[in-house]
Amino acid sequence: MIGEMMDKERKILFLRKKKPLFLQPRDEVIMTFVAEFRLLSREQIQKLLDFPCITRINIRLKKLYDHGYLSRLFLPTITGTPKTLYYLGPQGVPVVSDNLSIDPLLLERERKHLQDRKVLFLNHQLFLNDVRIALTLAIKNNAQMTLEQWIKERDCFIEFQHNQGRLTALRPDGCLCLTYQNRLYSFFVEADCSTMTNGRLKSKAKAYLAYARSGRSEQDFGFKYFRVLIITKTEARLLNLKSTIEELNNKIFYFAVRDDICQDYVLGRVWQHAGCQGFFTLLEN
Repeated sequence: MIGEMMDKERKILFLRKKKPLFLQPRDEVIMTFVAEFRLLSREQIQKLLDFPCITRINIRLKKLYDHGYLSRLFLPTITGTPKTLYYLGPQGVPVVSDNLSIDPLLLERERKHLQDRKVLFLNHQLFLNDVRIALTLAIKNNAQMTLEQWIKERDCFIEFQHNQGRLTALRPDGCLCLTYQNRLYSFFVEADCSTMTNGRLKSKAKAYLAYARSGRSEQDFGFKYFRVLIITKTEARLLNLKSTIEELNNKIFYFAVRDDICQDYVLGRVWQHAGCQGFFTLLEN
């Protein structure tokens, strides 16, 4: 078996030397997306590129992988073959570093960080990516809206003092800021994979409320008011979390089910508001 693997590696190295890959502009876009989203499935890459041909995208992804511009992880599934996930490869680091003016050491550190991640993290990251992609594309396709920024989880860590100096920590999954009709709307995002207990969620909701009352968001992120979006996998989970949070507050928390989070509907009336019946858009007062 080891001999076969060595032969295969020699063959790959030979092919790389024999048939160099000439990068196309779309290849650099793929690498940039993969670095920006940490990791992506083939389906997610297709959505971002608006590239419907599965055969052609699979061929290109394989070439980028074979030449070291992309690396791969495999996510186990209940049935069928494992799901292939792509992240930045060693040869892609200098490309993305030059394009985005990012320190290559940071990109390399992120690459190594992903290699040791467990299934729970991979599932959560894919879920969060689905939400971010849907919001990004929906805003992009709306001429009246502008995506101001998406702040990643690692840049969203919040520490603030309240209740006579008590230090509280809060780590959202992301933060979205958009403008609509010259008004800024800001949202912290929570992608719920049904792994958090109601008690832990209640504590996190209390931290969001304390942060809103503290006024620190203007200092930390540049916006005074915000809402919290909680996306769940099932309707039953949504109703359970909504009921839990309604015991605390009915103002800043909005809920939606993952299946309703696609670019065609995410800005429509698919959101439930804590303390209210019915469905709402994100931008309703």
